This record gives sequence, C-alpha cells and structure tokens, in this order.
Amino acid sequence: MKNSKNITTSLLRLSEAAEKLGTTTQTLRNWTNSGRLKSVRTEGNQRRIPLSEIERLQGSPKRTKILVYARVSTQKQKDNLDRQVGRLLEHVITISKDFELYKDIGSGLNDNRKSFKKLLNRISDPDVLGILIEYKDRISRYGFSTLETYCNNFGVFVNVMNQMDSQDFEQEFSKDIVSLIASYSARLYGRRGGRAKKNESFS
Repeated sequence: MKNSKNITTSLLRLSEAAEKLGTTTQTLRNWTNSGRLKSVRTEGNQRRIPLSEIERLQGSPKRTKILVYARVSTQKQKDNLDRQVGRLLEHVITISKDFELYKDIGSGLNDNRKSFKKLLNRISDPDVLGILIEYKDRISRYGFSTLETYCNNFGVFVNVMNQMDSQDFEQEFSKDIVSLIASYSARLYGRRGGRAKKNESFS
C-alpha cells in the first residue's frame, strides 16, 4: 500500500528567522503577538516561524514548483520508465499543477546522471517547493538521507510516494554491484599494468 508523505512548509526557530530577516527574536515575538507574522507551536510549546512567512516579508517568490523525478537503470526498462512517469504525474497534480519533469536512464550508483544534476541545481531556487519520487532508490541508491537533509536546508521537501523498495530493487542492485566491481577491477588492472610497463622501462 502506498504511503504518501505530504510536502509541508519548513519551520524555523526564532533565532533562525531573526537572522534571515535581520532583526531580533523579541521583535519577532512582538510581530507574532500583533498578528503581523504567523507562527506555530511545537508539541513542546516552542514557537516556530514558517519559511513561507519569512519569504512573504522578504518579498520572495512563492514556492509552488514540484520537481518530479523518475529513473530506470537500462534502455530495456524504458516501458517501465514511461509507466513510472505516468504514476508520478497522476499524483503530482493532486499537490500542484506547477511542476517540472526530470527522468534518467542510468544506474542509481551514478551521480553524474544528466537530469539528476539539473534537478540538484534547481533545489536552491526560491520557487521550488519539493521533489516527488516514487521510491527512494529512484533518485539515490545510497545517501538518500543526506540528499533529503540538503533539500531541507533550502526549505525543499522530498515526497516519496512509496516508502518500500521498488519491485526492481534486487535486480537493479545486483547489476549495480556487478558494474561497480567491474569498474574497480578495470581501474586496478590498469594501474598494475601501468606499473609493470614502468618497471620494464627501467630494467
């Protein structure tokens, strides 16, 4: 069963909000008490300022853009990519009609994917609200939590439609491991071959 995590607004501590606005925490308390600035309370009754409120006061563009990302490992899976895109687009319109589609064919271990790099460059833009993916391993085979933290630092949230591993996970993972071993073996063999030739030249 799919478990969709809602994209929410980033909440800042008073000190963080004050730094962004160039004011004091007491001023922010006064603003929230007077209604000029909206705030929310945590379970521990701590006051938090939505990032959207900071952007409103700064005159920043409203965050509405959703970056939709899809990936498969090989050209043989192109039909799976099309179906994945269809499911993502069906879901994204329930969140926002303002979205961009990014898709790659390549290993999840390869962080040099063309569309993936374009998506990373967009994260810091002020109009981006979040990223939508079907499974975690579609965007990153390893280090997903690091990527998510990076996004959160810009007020961008990652929405994962399905928290479980994709159906192709084991098959793709085994291929990725084989490719990784082959790549490192080739490099190691090349280094050894280079040293052997160098030694021959001195003999």
